[in-house]
Amino acid sequence: MATLTTNQNFLQPTGYKVQIDRSNYPNLEFFAQTIAHPSVSNPSIEVPYKRVTTHISGEKLIYDEISIEILLDEDMKAYQEMHDWLKRLVEEANQMPSRRGIAAPSTSDITLTLLSSHNNLTKKFIYRDCVPTSLGSVNFKTNTTDVEFITVAVSFTFSYFDIV
Repeated sequence: MATLTTNQNFLQPTGYKVQIDRSNYPNLEFFAQTIAHPSVSNPSIEVPYKRVTTHISGEKLIYDEISIEILLDEDMKAYQEMHDWLKRLVEEANQMPSRRGIAAPSTSDITLTLLSSHNNLTKKFIYRDCVPTSLGSVNFKTNTTDVEFITVAVSFTFSYFDIV
C-alpha cells in the first residue's frame, strides 16, 4: 500500500543537473538550460463487447521525445556537437556495416539528476540509448533592447528510462 510522503518540500524547477557522455558531448552537458522530461502514455485497446465498446490497458508504454534547450556560446560548440552527431548518424546509415567507424557512439545515455532544496541528489532519470532527432533553429535579431542570450532546442528519442 502506498503511503503519503513525509517530505513537504516541493521540487524546484532549477534543482536539476543534466549529464551525457562528457568525452564526446561536453558542451551539451555544460550549456543545458532546460530539459523537458517526456510524457509517458499507455494507449488503451478497444474491445467490443455486445453493444458497447470497452477499453483495456495497452500493451506497451510510449515515450515522447526528450527536449533540451541549450545556451549557445560564441563559438557555437554545443550546436556543432549536436550537428556533427546528427550528420554522423546519417552518414553511418548510408554506409555498409563493415565500413562504420568507431569514433563516437551512435547512442548515448542522458541522466537527469534531481536535486533537493539543499542541492542533494534525490532521484535520477537515466534515459537509455538516446539519439538526437532534431536541432532547432537559431534566431539572430537586431531589434532587441536587452541582451537575450541565444538558445537552441535539441530533441532526442530513447528506448526507455530508469528511475534510480
